[in-house]
Amino acid sequence: MAHLGKGRREDLFVLAMELNLEFDKSMTIATLKDLIIGSENYDEELTKNIHSTIVEDRKARKKKQEQKKIYVLKSKKKNYAFKNEKKNYASNN
Repeated sequence: MAHLGKGRREDLFVLAMELNLEFDKSMTIATLKDLIIGSENYDEELTKNIHSTIVEDRKARKKKQEQKKIYVLKSKKKNYAFKNEKKNYASNN
């Protein structure tokens, strides 16, 4: 059960969905954990593996979004610097 403490509330919602459990968005973390652990077909090892995958996928998506954001910002910075250089060149000639 300790493995369910890692991650976020949204991860538990995804896990409950993967396990075909009925839940609603107003449930707390504790209620979601109880729902998952108390489910008829609860298998600790399977649940742990699915939950770990969900958390890793979310972290990978977040990292990819951050890298994309950095790339876009660097591209904008280069473009801005190029335009300024072009302006300075034109004003000097």
